[in-house]
Amino acid sequence: MAAKRWDTHEVVAERRRVFGRDFVPSREDAEREARRIIDTRIGHMNAEEIVQLGRVFNRHGKTGQVRQDRFSPGFAGAVMAKLAQNTERFNEVVSRLWRGHLDDAVYLLGQMFADRSILPGAGSSLPSYLLYLREPERFGICLNATMTGLGVEVGERFRANNQESYERFCAALVEWRRKYGVAPQEADAILTEIMRRSRPEDAPEPVDPAEERPTTDDVAAACHLPVEQVDAWVEALEKGMRQAVFFGPPGTGKTHVARHLARHLATSPGNVEITQFHPAYSYEDFVEGLRPEGGAGGTLHYAVRKGVFSKLCAGASKAPKETFVLVIDEMNRADLAAVFGELLLLLEYRDTVSATLPYSQERFRVPRNVIVLGTMNTADRSLALLDFALRRRFHAFPLLPSDDVISKWAESRKAVDADLALDVFRLIRDRIGHDSPISPGHSYWMVEGIDARAAQRIWEYQLRPYLAEYWFERPTELNQLDADVRALIAERA
Repeated sequence: MAAKRWDTHEVVAERRRVFGRDFVPSREDAEREARRIIDTRIGHMNAEEIVQLGRVFNRHGKTGQVRQDRFSPGFAGAVMAKLAQNTERFNEVVSRLWRGHLDDAVYLLGQMFADRSILPGAGSSLPSYLLYLREPERFGICLNATMTGLGVEVGERFRANNQESYERFCAALVEWRRKYGVAPQEADAILTEIMRRSRPEDAPEPVDPAEERPTTDDVAAACHLPVEQVDAWVEALEKGMRQAVFFGPPGTGKTHVARHLARHLATSPGNVEITQFHPAYSYEDFVEGLRPEGGAGGTLHYAVRKGVFSKLCAGASKAPKETFVLVIDEMNRADLAAVFGELLLLLEYRDTVSATLPYSQERFRVPRNVIVLGTMNTADRSLALLDFALRRRFHAFPLLPSDDVISKWAESRKAVDADLALDVFRLIRDRIGHDSPISPGHSYWMVEGIDARAAQRIWEYQLRPYLAEYWFERPTELNQLDADVRALIAERA
């Protein structure tokens, strides 16, 4: 096991300082109330009482303030509301876990881990929390953060998939608590902090632009794509048109892929130029235009200034054996026909046709050794609205939401809850539609150390507001998706 970057005793002391002296007592109070509710109401709890029970599960104290986020997003309203959809089933299963012989309850827990249909929405946290409430000194609560934190502490990997794995987790947790003098009520918070500290501080770029020219295998690895796909793009650009546009919904990695492919195509890092179009971007910015300049005695005159593409082409003309690449991010945000002007003709007839530029009156051509890569967002129907004369001069390389990309990305990242990321991604994609131009891409979920809390933030602050823009006429469907996403995240917390 790699050397730890933290001292566990210091983490324990730090968490106790952060939470305050009511750290354990506040949680003990909430647990006593939860036991009272279950003792008196289990067997005939209604939907409202089930949701309220989740609030008690989540209650604790921090710096003297009562909070409702001990296991957030676990036991949140969404997951408890889902459990409450079948109150009879909830009461029956929870009664067996709470009142049955302890060995039978552990056996049932193992069955629930293996077959989630026994109580849909319960996940691993509800059955393990009920056993924990019965004997806090013996049992642990199966939360991804807790299991991951304990795993990095003891050099194992814990998963909630059967009875044997749960008992192994509990045994390791008890031993770890005894070693560091940790009370049952504070273990989850301390291990969550350890899990956070175990994550890579900064994920390095797979390809360093300062290093030697990457191969197509390097590009494929950096973008988590099949190398055959990258080879096909390169062949299209080298043997056909020398310009292409990557198009797809937001979050499919268009700019990331374009940058890495540009680094492969260009003969040196200095031969790559990146620009971003926007509504005010003009022909004068891209090709050439007049710019005011001050002169002697405060006089003002206008001089011709080359744009970003003209400068790149000038450099390429001086080095015909090298390859230069321009990456245009968000091409669709500008008026493309106006920005490109006569380039529509010159891009097609490289080296053979030139045109007189309007301001400098110089003859201009596009060298063969210049490649243009653009990116476009299909959420605003950019490709369909693209000027046809320009569209037919660009290869169209689609980049669609892909669970394969998430899977490949997660392979080398132990601190990532890949199952959670994939399941939430698939739920949203399947509900919106695999081929929908607005379906959010995979890169939203490719976050270092992603867990339930991070997944909830991504959904609440990025994806739900984005979808609300496009589903404004379908509020019922959006609200149902919102409830299902939150329930799934909470279930996996």
